[in-house]
Amino acid sequence: MMAVKKIAKNIKFEEALAELEEQVRLLESGELSLEDSLEVYKYGVELSKVCTGKLEAVKQEVEKIVVTDSNDAGFDLEPFQDVEG
Repeated sequence: MMAVKKIAKNIKFEEALAELEEQVRLLESGELSLEDSLEVYKYGVELSKVCTGKLEAVKQEVEKIVVTDSNDAGFDLEPFQDVEG
């Protein structure tokens, strides 16, 4: 059975996303046992949370910059809109 991987504390968004894509590829391959599939799935969920958290942090940072700039230049804050597919 696979050992549960730990996510590096300082992992970059791109690295976490690439690792998440790899976990999806493993799951879709159909080559894993049920137990290994569960471990890969759990790891993927944790990676997904890391990616979401990093995106949220960037979103807040962008909004702060926009607010700071708007105070200086007289722009109104446009709330960050999620792209809808």
